[in-house]
Amino acid sequence: MSVLEGQHPENMPFFPDMTDWYVANRIPDGAQRTYGPGEFIPDDDPIHKLSETMPAKYRGMTQFDFYREFDWRFHVHIANWHTTTFTGGVCLEETVLGGRLYHRLHTPKGRLTRVDLHASDGTWTRREFYVKNLDDLQIMRYVVENARFHPAYDNVPAIRRELGQWGQGDIVIGRSPFGKLVHEYMGFERVVYALTDNPREMQEFMKIQEQKDLELIRLATRAPERLVIISDRADENLISPAQWREYCVPFYRQATEILHAAGKFVSTHLDGNFKGFFAFLNQPGFDLLDGCTSAPMFNYEVEELAAALPEGMYAFCGVPATLFCQHLPTRVILQFADRIMAALKGRGILNVGDILPPNGDIEQVIALGDYVKGTWI
Repeated sequence: MSVLEGQHPENMPFFPDMTDWYVANRIPDGAQRTYGPGEFIPDDDPIHKLSETMPAKYRGMTQFDFYREFDWRFHVHIANWHTTTFTGGVCLEETVLGGRLYHRLHTPKGRLTRVDLHASDGTWTRREFYVKNLDDLQIMRYVVENARFHPAYDNVPAIRRELGQWGQGDIVIGRSPFGKLVHEYMGFERVVYALTDNPREMQEFMKIQEQKDLELIRLATRAPERLVIISDRADENLISPAQWREYCVPFYRQATEILHAAGKFVSTHLDGNFKGFFAFLNQPGFDLLDGCTSAPMFNYEVEELAAALPEGMYAFCGVPATLFCQHLPTRVILQFADRIMAALKGRGILNVGDILPPNGDIEQVIALGDYVKGTWI
């Protein structure tokens, strides 16, 4: 928060996310994962009793013991700050059968089905989208219109108490209306065709979704956390720079204006190829870019990111996670950290970009944390 307030910390803050590494080394291969990236795992969770591939010297440690032991900080994504219900006869049914997770939306206008497959690493991957045709889009519109949001602010202080001095959190907002179409409702291919074949219907749907999403934004203005994240997880290979500017930025601008008026900071998650967005970064009104990871993983250099950041914008920027998986000399990782600290002096938070993978070297993360703490910027 001191970075976002324009202060100049003596050392660049170090906020590694090693949740994927921790969970993968606690549970059997293929077992369903109960925690995802950036989620806080309470110290009393049974997962800490499992061992699997956890190195012997760390088997007695909880996820958060790593942060206490090595003096790291944790950035938690808080998604349970609200709940969603439906009116108008809409009902969501979720069923797991044969390695598939079926999401069925029952409505008076018809039924929509989404199917996720259970992947070998224990996560779920999208196999089938809700909307297959224009009629389905009208059913989804009915679902959106009948969604109701309810605050669950009491969930936030409990997480904050466990975090204590070791970190901070953000209030999670889902994707923009366009991002929902691409990632959740239709899929990339159908969206591209529909924008050409049925532009009026697509625009009308996005307007309805926008109105609903802004209801959630207004609810977030009263949430007990200063940072709010709007996550399209945009990558220019899936949402092109032109699409991002035309369909996402206007929604972002409305959202950030509402949240800024309430005294909130706003971030967005950009953990892929987004060099094509650099020219437009001054338009959405974001204060913080989350998840930034440069080449060799993605299509820009650290120095290019620093040069592209508008005045008053800050960034989480990580040493690329692939470097922790190649048995490279640790000095290579530390030299990369030097580049980040030099380029983003006073404007960055250092991490492992974006997440330490299950096969990442935890010892190199520990070495990186010690190095950053001892480096003045």
